[in-house]
Amino acid sequence: MNNYVYILDGKAYVNITNKCHNACAFCIRNTGDGVAGVPLWLDKTPTADDVMRAFAALEDKLVSSEIVFCGYGEPTEELELLTECAKRFKARGYALRLNTNGLGSAVADRNIAPELTVFDTVSVSLNEADAQSYFAVTRSKLGADAFAHVLGFADDCKAAGINTVFTVVDTIGKERIEKCRALAEEHKIPLRVREYVADNYNG
Repeated sequence: MNNYVYILDGKAYVNITNKCHNACAFCIRNTGDGVAGVPLWLDKTPTADDVMRAFAALEDKLVSSEIVFCGYGEPTEELELLTECAKRFKARGYALRLNTNGLGSAVADRNIAPELTVFDTVSVSLNEADAQSYFAVTRSKLGADAFAHVLGFADDCKAAGINTVFTVVDTIGKERIEKCRALAEEHKIPLRVREYVADNYNG
């Protein structure tokens, strides 16, 4: 069964693709097949109608009005589908957050930030404080150049008027986190430190 929407902590998460240009060492895809007992590997890409039907089946279980696009892949890899779904949810009054690796513009070969203004928040995975360390952690298909694309994407989102946040996972250690914090401050973008969850929220 393809699960295009799942519930975590009373919030709806939308899972539209398994594609990703990164292979992060800490990715939860390395430790399981899904989140909170919900399998998230897909055998087909959904349509916007598929996503809305899946959401309708779970809507009565929500305790939050925020919908997060974050599944077992990078949402911007399916940009047209992402923005179509986001517009439909926004029309119904939901707050929207995009969790992204920040490589969407590099993959699309254009600045996609203006296409993402339907989102209230874009959360960008910074992951590390320099290009080589970033590549070591993410093993990006774009190589060490990926890091500059991430920074540029975040700057573009901020410039487009989107509430933009950097994130790192606490596994990189306090010293590296502080270097990431200093870099985030240079870009005038707040940093959120995420706790690594080894059990895929099954605990």
